[in-house]
Amino acid sequence: MFRIFFILLVVSTGDCIVIGKIDNNILIGNISKSLWNITESQCICEMTNSNGTISTLNYFSTNQTCQLFYTNSTSIFIEFNLNSSLIFINQSAIFIAQKPTTTSTTTSTTTTSTPTAIQQWTTTGNMSVERCSHTASTLTNGLVLVAGGENSNAVLNSAELYNLSTGTWTTTGNMSVARYWHTASTLANGLVLVAGGNGNSAELYNPSTGTWTTTGSMRVARELHTASTLANGLVLVAGGENGAFLNSSELYNLSSGTWTTTGSMNVARQYHTASTLANGLVLVAGGENSNAVLNSAELYDPSAGTWTTTGSMNFARFLHTESTLANGYVLVTGGHNSSGYLNSAELYNPSTGTWTTTGSMSVARYWNTASTLANGLVLVVSGYNGGSCLNSAELYDPLTGTWTTTGSMSVTRGRHTASTLANGQVLVAGGDGSSGFLNSVELY
Repeated sequence: MFRIFFILLVVSTGDCIVIGKIDNNILIGNISKSLWNITESQCICEMTNSNGTISTLNYFSTNQTCQLFYTNSTSIFIEFNLNSSLIFINQSAIFIAQKPTTTSTTTSTTTTSTPTAIQQWTTTGNMSVERCSHTASTLTNGLVLVAGGENSNAVLNSAELYNLSTGTWTTTGNMSVARYWHTASTLANGLVLVAGGNGNSAELYNPSTGTWTTTGSMRVARELHTASTLANGLVLVAGGENGAFLNSSELYNLSSGTWTTTGSMNVARQYHTASTLANGLVLVAGGENSNAVLNSAELYDPSAGTWTTTGSMNFARFLHTESTLANGYVLVTGGHNSSGYLNSAELYNPSTGTWTTTGSMSVARYWNTASTLANGLVLVVSGYNGGSCLNSAELYDPLTGTWTTTGSMSVTRGRHTASTLANGQVLVAGGDGSSGFLNSVELY
């Protein structure tokens, strides 16, 4: 059960602000900002002093974390979360997505409830082409751009756009080069940079025109690399392979449309992960090369253009996932090494440069996806487990360090993409599974 109470605050104009609170629930939405080591009262003051910009907050008592949300709707989506509180101002309706699920319509004096649907996976429009090993980018206009990949017929140069409002896909301009195992980065000006995957070429997608234009080529051909957007707007590409495993890195400058080499990693690697940290450094972890599966990690410093080693993971892994959490930690999950398929997870603390193990997933998996949700949880989806392809999903709670299973997708899939949408939903597209290459798409 949950509890709602209201406090009337009288201001100098004689108006009232209605404040509501729901214990053990949190908002699912787009966070304006997060604050740490703050009391609940201080968090409420941040909201009431925002002049209407902020209307809702999550407060986590266990670690004194406050998440503030922009005012954008009178209907908000929430779900159960123990030891937390949802506090809001002047919201006339709340849609509660939990089990059991209710809808509460509130005023300053009354509350009524009626049953509603439980949040799960839903199928949405299919892509026009089956594809896996593609990229997916959320654009500034809210559409999702899917590009390239492969299927049973060919490596692809086609691209298409998903519109959440209609639940449909439309084809858009084709890339000049068919590519897979490439990277795609959304730039500050709204363009999307695609690099590698079939040589050293790169190109830019313009959402306004729906067309691609070639830009400067990388210094080194590569695939299975990573691409990270830096605070200065440059894009850092690192590692991968081109017949040989690579430790080289290079930077793309949108202003000049050119690439420049920067410091090389200490270890050549592919199938690694990369995250841009709150301090501006880039963390690269794991992967493999001709010698071994790796547990090493290193940090790139954009100001110096150099890499330094940091603490090693507890488990060597590749084909894993890496997610940045609201508290600045980095969560690594699953993957594969010489001992088998992994369900283990661990956390990187940027302040200490060390890794600590956390709760293990219920299922070992690799080539899955991981998405950090607006409520701070991490959604891990599908992937492979040995010869089996999975449709299961589970949620990691950073506050408790534990996993809980959530609804399963309608089909098994791996080598798919997962994109977080403006409304907080996650769009999973394509991949391959027990039925072969997929064009099917689902929403969580």
